[in-house]
Amino acid sequence: MDVKNQGSISQVALTVNEQYGRLDVLINNAGLYLDKNEKLTKMNPSILEKTMATNFFGTYHVIRSFIPFTEKQGYGRIINVSSEYGAMSEMPYPGVGTYKLSKFVLNGLTELVAAEFKADLKINAVDPGWVSTNMGGPSAPITPEQVAESILCFATIGPDGPNGEFFRDGKQIEW
Repeated sequence: MDVKNQGSISQVALTVNEQYGRLDVLINNAGLYLDKNEKLTKMNPSILEKTMATNFFGTYHVIRSFIPFTEKQGYGRIINVSSEYGAMSEMPYPGVGTYKLSKFVLNGLTELVAAEFKADLKINAVDPGWVSTNMGGPSAPITPEQVAESILCFATIGPDGPNGEFFRDGKQIEW
């Protein structure tokens, strides 16, 4: 699905509803990294707008479109793929400002959605680290398969599992 296109998101939600009638796990993994280490206040604002459209608003619209499944069944797991760059402790350091800001806001979204739902809905953010993908490049030390393993453990947490938290390598980290 194209997370920048609400029609695409709606179509996928409709298809999931028609074919399965439920959704147990939602993994939001779309991400865009357009920064060239320019100062946030000096770069073309369209870079921030494009980054936020994918990294934050895309995830927001996907969650809004699929949360009714979890509400109806009283169960669901949502994993937002974030970055330690989105931690508050990273904000004082210059560089990659649009990416940092988009992940910071995504982390806030994770906490807010966790606070809004009381059923057995668990939503957490996971920092996969530096992954060997198109965005991470071939020098990255972590494989997509390794990331999948670390993310999938959050798909199967029980009702007493974490909610509204931030993790890396299976360990909770500070926002």
